[in-house]
Amino acid sequence: MDFRQLLYFVTAVEEGSISAAARKLFLSQPPVTAQIKALEEELGCTLLVRGARAVRMTEEGRLLYDRAKAMLALRESAAEEIAGRVRSGGG
Repeated sequence: MDFRQLLYFVTAVEEGSISAAARKLFLSQPPVTAQIKALEEELGCTLLVRGARAVRMTEEGRLLYDRAKAMLALRESAAEEIAGRVRSGGG
């Protein structure tokens, strides 16, 4: 599991479809699909039920979505904090 996979998953949930997530991420659909599928394989469960035009989360998907949002926010916060220290000469 890596941050890229989590970002693709969160974006697919928030955009409502994998193709919309790909557009938002400035990617084609196959890499987004492949990374979400790899995440599902690693975790051993289905995270998203794919419909004709939309995705919906499974119970496991809901759990991961909440955790992934927190992890991505912590990553962003840490990067900002470190960048601030570097800019101020504290690093």
